[in-house]
Amino acid sequence: MKASLRSLLPAPVLAALSLTPAAAQTDARDTVSGNPPPAAAAAADAPAASTYKLVQVAGREPPVEVEKGWRCREDVVSGTLSLQENRWRLETTKRETCGDRTREELESDDGRYRMEGQSIRFFDEDGAANDKDWTLIGKEIDLDEMTTGTLGIDGTLTVQLADEKTALVFRRQ
Repeated sequence: MKASLRSLLPAPVLAALSLTPAAAQTDARDTVSGNPPPAAAAAADAPAASTYKLVQVAGREPPVEVEKGWRCREDVVSGTLSLQENRWRLETTKRETCGDRTREELESDDGRYRMEGQSIRFFDEDGAANDKDWTLIGKEIDLDEMTTGTLGIDGTLTVQLADEKTALVFRRQ
């Protein structure tokens, strides 16, 4: 029965049926450049789920002051950056001190990222580039406004913020 079915099907149909899903994926290439399509390239570049611990903010180990007002200041105490399936999530613990009153809170921000070799481009949750917030008054470090990152061979990830002066350093956990 199989022999008769093969004789009835045209050669291109037989060839298509013989491709396995893995073979079909490896053959999916741009006909002009020979490169994988952009979506396939991005998926190939995306690392498996990775978690990084915040070890430096602007060259200093946490706790680091990230905001200061008239009688209050806010320090980042710790942070974790997770990268998974082209999405990032930054969770930070911040301590706010106003006079003699202190409280800690957990903040969470997320967005998208794209791998480009050993570099990472960070975007907001809608996929737009993060820009410097020109409305910030005084000294404030907006930790979630990440723009680019570089993976180090020593397990570090150095991230530049949109303010163009602050770098965050994370160590892979």
